[in-house]
Order: sequence, then structure tokens, then C-alpha cells
Amino acid sequence: MPDRARSHHPAAVYVNLDSIRLNLRALRAFAPSKTVIPVIKANAYGHGAVAVARALEALEVRMFAVAYVDEALALRSAGVRSDLLVLAGFAPDELPAVCASGLTPVVSAPEQIDAIELFLRNSEGPALPVHVKVDTGMSRLGFGLREIEPAIHRLEDVERVEIRGLMTHLASADEDDVFTTRQLNLFDEAIIRLETLGVRPPLIHAANSAGMSFIRETHTAVRPGLLLYGVSPRPRSPSIAVQAAMEVRARVALAKEVERGVSVSYGGRFVAQRETRVATINLGYADGVPRTSAMRKHGRFAFGASSLPVAGTVCMDLTMLDVTDAPDVVVGTEVAFLGDGVSAWDIAGWADSNAWQVLTAIGARVPRIYTLNGTRLGPENLPPPQRT
Repeated sequence: MPDRARSHHPAAVYVNLDSIRLNLRALRAFAPSKTVIPVIKANAYGHGAVAVARALEALEVRMFAVAYVDEALALRSAGVRSDLLVLAGFAPDELPAVCASGLTPVVSAPEQIDAIELFLRNSEGPALPVHVKVDTGMSRLGFGLREIEPAIHRLEDVERVEIRGLMTHLASADEDDVFTTRQLNLFDEAIIRLETLGVRPPLIHAANSAGMSFIRETHTAVRPGLLLYGVSPRPRSPSIAVQAAMEVRARVALAKEVERGVSVSYGGRFVAQRETRVATINLGYADGVPRTSAMRKHGRFAFGASSLPVAGTVCMDLTMLDVTDAPDVVVGTEVAFLGDGVSAWDIAGWADSNAWQVLTAIGARVPRIYTLNGTRLGPENLPPPQRT
């Protein structure tokens, strides 16, 4: 049974930071002329943003991407010094914190330019670096092709603004080549239009993990997320060999014999068809285990090479398993929800979901235990942040 680095919780998320470092190196090797901007939003897809950032800063990562200002501020508080790109932008009342903490917001709307202009006019300090987003078909955030030139003109007229990046987001790179190509053609058109205005930011980026199959010479950066954590997008992914960095394991709280005909869990939807040994596991839907019919019917945990079928409806804090054919599974045994051959995509199939949601759904109450340089560490004894 793996040690828990002083954790007393009956479940743990084991994150191999060495694997994440190897994945970063693989991404850099795949696109050697591009700056890799690791995406560590949503607590690094459930892996732990502070730990991931500290581990990658040692490999000279100089920019990370997050979704929100508060995510960036938490990283700053933890000593992360790299540039932090805030993908979802900012609210006007967040601008003081953005500037004070040296964040790089993405500008996607005229109202954000208004807010920047007003704030900078009434404050002092260094220039505000920004990336500008072009909406090429996601229809979520960003300036359309007809709006991008006026937006750039306005930003250039604001004192103490530096346009350091131009970006778009690919909506279907994992499944639709034609639509992705159309998006990239529109993005290239925006790049050309801005070049005629004398604007060529150093960081030009469109590629998420799946989008790394479509990198163009006009781009100078990529921003992978899922691949960084060792999971390939589906159905389409670039051919980059990566290692899964997360395992989720929980202890057996109770193992008992259930007679034939006896039901298990809420709704009595599992009825023992034989004398069955049922193990109750300290992990439930509050921790990310899907509470779906498919999970109840087809889901499994694992113990080494043994497959342990789910027995009945998943509960908030507990899940029952049929361990009749795995006699070594006893009280205190640690079994795998993710790991030992159970992949994020397996769980996604039982959840009618995707691997992104599976990873980010792993609950915060489950402690993260890290491996770095081959040594197992708890969150309280991670190496100190890099100093630049």
C-alpha cells in the first residue's frame, strides 16, 4: 500500500510531477520553435496548480495560462514568479490586483479596453501587458475579424499598454479538420491585417492540445493542457508520447458477504445474483466518481490486475464494489479509481463525459500527494518556489 505522506484522509490523488516534466519536454520537442505555455487553470486540471507551476518553473517555463484572476493571485501568493496569462480576462474591479501582481490579461471586448483606459489614466505604475483574442468561430470570447483592427487601434492609443500576444481558441481541433482549418485561416488573416498596422506581438498562439496537430509557421507559441497531464485528446490527437500523471486511490472501509437476492445501495438497483462479497470504498460522487447508470452497470475500480465492478448506485462519499473474485481486497486495501489500467477516458465513457471533466471533477477534499525527483511529497513539503 503506498504511503500517504502524512495524509489521514482515506483517499488520495497521487500526482507524478516527474511525468508532467517529461510531458513538457515531449511537447517542446514536438514544437521546438514554439514557446510552450502550459495551461494550469482549474487547479492544473485537478493536479494542483501550485505544485505543477513550481515543478515546471525549474524547467524555465516563463508563462503559464489560467482562467481567472483569482487563480493567478493564488499562484502569486504561493511564490510563482512566471508570467500568468489570464485567459478569461478580468472584471473592471480586478484591474488594481491585475496590475499590482503583474498579471497578463487577455482582452476580448471593447468594455475591457474602456476599463483599462480609465484605470491606467487614474493610476501610476508599469505598463500593462495584454494579449488580444480573436474570435474565429468559437463564438465565446474575442473580437471578430471586423472588430480586431479598431480594437488594436484603441489599445495602441492607451498609454502604458503593451500588446504582447495575439490568440484565438480552436473549437473542434479534436474532431473537425475542416472547421479547424477555417478558424486558422481567419486567424492568419487577422495576423496579416495587424502586420499592415505595424503590430506583430511576440506571442501568437492558437493551439490547444489537439490543436498541436495544426501548428502554423505564423504562430510562435502553443498552450497545451490535457497533453501536459499525460492524457491525449480524442478522437484526434497529435502523435506525442506522454505519461499519465494522476492516479486516484481509496481505502476499503468495509468488506461483507451479501446473500443472493439482497440489494445494494440507493434504489436497490444492484441485486446480488450469487453470494457476493461487497467492499465499501471511501470515495464517492463528491470526489468525482460518476453517479450514472453506466457507472453502476459497467464501471469498475482496479486492484493490480484485478477488475472490481461497481455494485449499485454511487453514493456521495462511498462506492460499493463486487470483490468476490478478488480475495486479496480486504479492509484497508487501497484500490484505484484512476490507475492500474483504468484511464480517464474509461471513466469518461461511464460518465458520458470527457477526460477533461473527469480530471477536473476530482474533489478538493481528496489530498494531493506528489512525486518529484522520485521522492513522494505532501503539499506541505514541496520544494520552495523558484526565485528569478
